[in-house]
Order: sequence, then C-alpha cells, then structure tokens
Amino acid sequence: MANYAALWHIKTMAKTSFESRVQRRQQLIGLLRSDTIWTSAGLRRELGISQRTLMRELASLRDAGYPIESDRGRGGGIRLAGRWGIERLPLDHQEVTELILALAVMESLQSPLLTGKLKAIKQKLFQAFPSNQRAAVNGLRNRVMIGAHAGPNLVTNYAKPPAAISAILTEAFIGLRKLEIQYTSEAGEQTTRIIEPHYILLNWPIWYIIAWDHLRNASRVFRIDRIAHAQITNLQFTLRPKSAFDNLYAPVYPPI
Repeated sequence: MANYAALWHIKTMAKTSFESRVQRRQQLIGLLRSDTIWTSAGLRRELGISQRTLMRELASLRDAGYPIESDRGRGGGIRLAGRWGIERLPLDHQEVTELILALAVMESLQSPLLTGKLKAIKQKLFQAFPSNQRAAVNGLRNRVMIGAHAGPNLVTNYAKPPAAISAILTEAFIGLRKLEIQYTSEAGEQTTRIIEPHYILLNWPIWYIIAWDHLRNASRVFRIDRIAHAQITNLQFTLRPKSAFDNLYAPVYPPI
C-alpha cells in the first residue's frame, strides 16, 4: 500500500507540474501577443519564473514555430511577430499573400454584398506579416490591377483556365520567375514564348498577364485562358521600369 501511495503521489505531482507548465506556456503566449514589448524582467515578474526557465520556454516556443523576436540593449524587448495572429491556421507565406490579394481584388470590384468588412480583414492579415515582409506584399499589390468589366463579345469566348495553369502563373508571378508558355492568339496563331509576368490585370471575369515577351523583345498582354501550357523556368527576372508597360495599361488600370 505504501508503494502504491508513493506512486500515486508521484503521478499526481507529475500531472500537476505538466498542467502548470501548459498554463504557464499559454500565459506567456498571451503576454507576447499583446501590444506590449516585454523585457525579460517583466515576463519573469508576470510569470513568477527564473531567467533560466524563461529562456527555456522561449526556446521551446521558437522550436514550435512561434516567430519570437528579441532586441538586445537598452530599450530592447521581446515580442511575438510574424504571423502571430493566424498561427493556428496552416497557411504558408504564399497562401497568406494570395489571400490578401484576393481580398484586395474583391474590394476593388466594389461588390454591394459581402464587402463591408474586407478592408478591415485585409489590414489585419497584412499586419500579420513581419515589417520586412510587408513591403514585399505591398509590392505585389501594386502589380495587380483592376480594369473595367469585359465586354459581352469577349465574355462569350472566355473559358475558365485550368487550375493547374493558374497555380503555375501565380507561383511565377509572386516568385519573379520566367515562364515558358504555349499561347494561342486571337487569330489562332500558336507560339511558344518565354515571358516575365510583371503585372496581372482583371477585366472581370477575364484575367490577363502583362509581361515582357522575349519572343518579341517587347511588352505584351496575354489572356490567361489562351495559355495552353505553362512551365516555370529556373530563371529569375528583375522588375522592369513601369514605363516599359505604360502603353499597355496606364492610366486606365490603377493597382489595387
């Protein structure tokens, strides 16, 4: 009986200790989520733990994927940055970027329904990025443009592009990668081209790629639904000056 009581006591203490650590971990995450930039002394005081325990907890959170930032020196602090507002969602950087762009497109279309909160939602998602990534997201937003709705003659000939091609175009557009495409022109001419996807244009419901075309060595517009095949190359490209594309979209299509 004595051995059983001792074993029960050990199990109870272990369970209590585990629950205490879980509670402390959740409390630490809650503190780091707040707008306050905490010092290690402040966190120790709030949690009632030693510096060694705090460092161990912070290291465990980093290992678990929490984007914890810390600044040394006077005025420095500890905070939870990055995607702290959506860390429970399994979204990677590109998925969050695409979500922000999709919300921006919806807002630009000025739909009378289901758009009242879009600006606030978009801003909250945007703030979920670390500051050094916000500039990159803003750069992408400046490369997506919304024009007028497509005319009825264009819509009758429109076919929704395959999801696989849309995914490839999106990846190349975000990653600044050159694309090899097989394209069918309005006249029915089929060509293979290497293009740089600089801008995306929506004339609802038709999407276009505004690109630098290496076949013509000039800027061109390609309807996405006329791209029969697309393949990402291993070649990066640098954004060209906007003046290289002004004749294609300016000033009719402002960025989102």
